[in-house]
Amino acid sequence: MECQTIALVASFGLSLCTYAIFKNYEPRSPTCWVIVLILLPITPAILVHWQSPGAFKFAFGFTASFSVYYTTLIFCTTAYRLSCWHPLAAYPGPLACKLSKLYMAYISQKEKQHLYLYNLHQKYGDIVRIGPNEVIIRSTDAITPLLGSVGLPKGAFWDGRFPANGAGRSLISVRNNKEHAVRRRPWNCAFSSTAIKNYEPLIEARTNELVDMLGRQTGTVDLLKWMKYFSYDIMTDFVFGGGTHMMRDGDVDNIWHQIESSQKVSLFLSHVPWLGQMMFRIPNLAKSRKAIMAYAIQVAEARNLRPSTNKDLYYYLFNEAESALRPLTKQEALSDSLLAIGAGADTTAASVSNIFYFLLTNPSAYNRLRDEIDAYADHALNYNTQAGMPYLNAVINENLRLLPAVPSGSVRGTTQETGGQYLGSYYIPPNTTVSIHFYSMHRDPRNFSLPDLFLPERWLSMEERTVLEPALFTEPGSFIHNPSAFIPFSYGPASCVGKNYAYLEMRMVVCKIMVSFDICRAKEFNSSVYEDSIKDLFTLAVGNLPVVLTSRP
Repeated sequence: MECQTIALVASFGLSLCTYAIFKNYEPRSPTCWVIVLILLPITPAILVHWQSPGAFKFAFGFTASFSVYYTTLIFCTTAYRLSCWHPLAAYPGPLACKLSKLYMAYISQKEKQHLYLYNLHQKYGDIVRIGPNEVIIRSTDAITPLLGSVGLPKGAFWDGRFPANGAGRSLISVRNNKEHAVRRRPWNCAFSSTAIKNYEPLIEARTNELVDMLGRQTGTVDLLKWMKYFSYDIMTDFVFGGGTHMMRDGDVDNIWHQIESSQKVSLFLSHVPWLGQMMFRIPNLAKSRKAIMAYAIQVAEARNLRPSTNKDLYYYLFNEAESALRPLTKQEALSDSLLAIGAGADTTAASVSNIFYFLLTNPSAYNRLRDEIDAYADHALNYNTQAGMPYLNAVINENLRLLPAVPSGSVRGTTQETGGQYLGSYYIPPNTTVSIHFYSMHRDPRNFSLPDLFLPERWLSMEERTVLEPALFTEPGSFIHNPSAFIPFSYGPASCVGKNYAYLEMRMVVCKIMVSFDICRAKEFNSSVYEDSIKDLFTLAVGNLPVVLTSRP
């Protein structure tokens, strides 16, 4: 047999071996990638050249060897992923998604991932295959088995955001359930009812500063900009006991641009975690994330130099009380500090902006909320009073139903250890990534009647809602309202630990602004433009909200 023929047969055989290695072991080591994707396909060509020297023969052998190797590899991968033997073959989804997660990575960069996945559910039903080994679900039957106390661990989605050695992983990305429980302990202490009570003066002080700064503005005011400044300042207060003055000085360090650009890149890499872990080995490719981490280190070091007057999150994460059985490492504590600032600031800014967007586009809701707040007079700015204000809490919940802060849900996954699992009626095989799509479930008419309508009244008691909207609620049982399908803060032991703090903050900010100002749309206000500006960067991001503020007597 001629050397060239032997080389081609060898390329074919080596390609089959490579396919088997990647299918069964999914290696992520760059060294392994270089060996199997470069050295192996070139080896037959080198052998041909050794047996029969010549530039032309080497060039031909090199081209033919690579062609056979990669054609075989691509064919085997494609054939298996589309075949009836694939474990997810029974679940529908777009062809491009079944072939590669690179397609979802591409979709994510359009910043409308939540709408793309919503439309997939509308087309294919309750379970959709969005990757070779990934599905999304919108069934409420999947909530407890997926996210509950005996639910599944975090999925491979999180691996692309951190180096392969796991350095710098924050709480949200810890995939081992037992390790997650250990890492969450200081957070649970920081968000206990006693601790939250101690944060009330902090929220009140920053809210007063926000209202003061808004009162100094003239003409059109971009409410989103000020909510970003406010939420960043209050989160640095909460995490590090202070240290920033964005409401006073503006975003002089361009922090918000770095946060959003980092989120966009992180979302892309989350869809292709093998690529993310490779990129972390290359200098400057994780520039935005490293810049944000450097800033967090700077603020943390400043906090370390001054005495603690309040028990901030730093106090708990860095174990200043020396009470933790397993204290966090400095790297873990810094990563969790960064998580708290990033996740707390952007979700609060977007959520409060969305609340006022919905109020300004629904005048009856605006008037009802203002009347409720005014009825409480001076007590409207009392935290306990706010917790019991029905319409205020209904407005906040309805906003979170329509635009959850994490619209595409929290990603989990089966492993060889968990084995296959049933989520409701759907069997999820081992080594499959799975998530519940919050945005789709919140807008499912089987869970909420008139699902796309901003209707805070749906969250009131039957008596209250019937009085306010008799045309909608007079027939008992005709209006569907399923609170168990409402999980904007996720569900179970890995749900958002800051849920109660977030409600406390949103209630006070909304009440304080409504007490202080009459708010109306600026001439630049355009509801279509605002809705088009809504982006899914894993957390929700929104565009400018131009308003005119008039001080109330």
